[in-house]
Amino acid sequence: MTRIGIRLLAIALLVLSPACSPTAVASPVGPTEAAGDPAPGGVVRHFDITAEAATIELRPGLHINAWTYNGTVPGPTLRATVGDLIDVSFHNHLPESTTIHWHGLAVPNGQDGVGGLTQDPVPSGSSAHYAFVATTDGTYWYHSHQNSLAQLDRGLYGVIIIAPRTEPAAPGTDATLVFDEWPLGLERPSPPPASDFSMISYVTYTVNTKTGSAIAPVRFEPGKLVRLRLLNVGAFDHFVHIDGQPVTIVAFDGHAVRGGPPTTDALPLGPAERLDVEFTGPNTALWIHLQDGMPPAADLVVPLLPVGMSVPPIPAMSSPAKVLDIFDYPAHAVDTVWPANTVPNKAFTLHLSAQLAPGGVQAMSPDETLYEINGAAFPATGTLEVGLGDFVQITFVNDSSVDHPMHLHGMSFQIITVNGLRPAGVLVKDTVVVAPKARVTIGFKADNPGWWMLHCHILYHSLGGMMILVHVGGASRLAQLGGPFGGRPD
Repeated sequence: MTRIGIRLLAIALLVLSPACSPTAVASPVGPTEAAGDPAPGGVVRHFDITAEAATIELRPGLHINAWTYNGTVPGPTLRATVGDLIDVSFHNHLPESTTIHWHGLAVPNGQDGVGGLTQDPVPSGSSAHYAFVATTDGTYWYHSHQNSLAQLDRGLYGVIIIAPRTEPAAPGTDATLVFDEWPLGLERPSPPPASDFSMISYVTYTVNTKTGSAIAPVRFEPGKLVRLRLLNVGAFDHFVHIDGQPVTIVAFDGHAVRGGPPTTDALPLGPAERLDVEFTGPNTALWIHLQDGMPPAADLVVPLLPVGMSVPPIPAMSSPAKVLDIFDYPAHAVDTVWPANTVPNKAFTLHLSAQLAPGGVQAMSPDETLYEINGAAFPATGTLEVGLGDFVQITFVNDSSVDHPMHLHGMSFQIITVNGLRPAGVLVKDTVVVAPKARVTIGFKADNPGWWMLHCHILYHSLGGMMILVHVGGASRLAQLGGPFGGRPD
């Protein structure tokens, strides 16, 4: 039996609670715990979001039959200010059920949008309502968390930008660049079949869903501040190099940092990670290259041009730059979550591994590999039980030969040590890339009650089993896997 078959069989064999049996449930559960009002001084920001199929042009002559929010990929950018109520009317016009997860935002558990855990997925033809108060500023994103690999592959994601309540002087240019890979070409039809997750088929890279000559330049005024918000919504690590231009990192995963020096290194951007950088616009053209070493990266070049300058010929990429080690970058988070000398109330060690699934024939093939935590694949990975207010320490030990970008829902964490050494700065994140054979320890305060996912954000790793639950404060579980609505968070 393949990895996919094993995972689906495991979910099917789960014993559902009586509250989620077909005879007891007349309609899907959730989303719940919706906020009714903004914080004092905030306003209501209402958004209508419809999940629907659409044809998207990646470059002239190259189209994909995508699944979209409001007909675009990425979906509409949601903008709010800290304290605002984000009020979303969601409509599902897709042929299967789906959800919206608010990646990196500390929302109430019932608003987290995880199928089979915090809500039942929204059936085709149905609607749902999400409402939560924006509590932290920064660059975040939203995406499906139901049958996630297949649905994100088709385009179900968008950007959220939360401004601080006391906004500093706005930059002259504030641009968002969303990096992704698309399964196109001879290896795979478009859209991809749900049963085929072969990574070899990711043959087109895009930024803001454009590639090659269709990539629009980012315009700036010389002498004015430029802010670039870099997001990776795909499955591969990307290394973003702004040729010849020193930039200063001002946020990791939406969390502002101060004190970091300008760098000309290539910026590592793992799956689900965000980096915000700033620089003063020069009088010359700049170019963003991906120095990934993968053939599709050659078609992804972003021009950064002074206002009024025509687009010059694209230059060849310069010699590869050194890749920045973010753990050596001496910037400090504005808001820390792990005070100095904190002693954890709970500590866990999670070994991350990959092995050939029973019946498989090719080790490390994406559709024949089990990606495990402590020797088990979800849902057999169990639950990390912590009390409300506990300081929790988790050590990831990567026993495999591939990266695992580990993402925690509901709370942000601080990097405590990497291979036994403390980082040069103070990094607060929601996703950390654990390199092969590396050991990374994170810490967070369990201040958000509920049932939360902790998983690898290379989504075929999640589908292969690299997920575990974090239960905070004895809260009731809101939804179950499987059941009449087919909840599956992978």
